Amino acid sequence: MEARATVTCAECGRTREVAGEIPAEYTACFAQIVAEDGFVPRPGATTAFVCGDCLRRYEGAGSESRDDAEKI
Repeated sequence: MEARATVTCAECGRTREVAGEIPAEYTACFAQIVAEDGFVPRPGATTAFVCGDCLRRYEGAGSESRDDAEKI
C-alpha cells in the first residue's frame, strides 16, 4: 500500500511530498526530507513542522530554542 502526504513549513509555506510503500519506503522518504530540508516539529504547543531555514530564525532570535540550548 502506497501512502502520500505533504509536509508544509508553518512559517514560510515550503512543501515537500512524502510518498512510498508503508512502512519502509515512506519512512525513508520522510527521513530524506528531514536530512535535505531540515524539517522538524515547530517549537511550541501547536503541532506543525518548520523547515531548517525557518528553524534557524527561531534560534537566532533569542527564542526558547536558543535559551534551552544554553541551559543544557
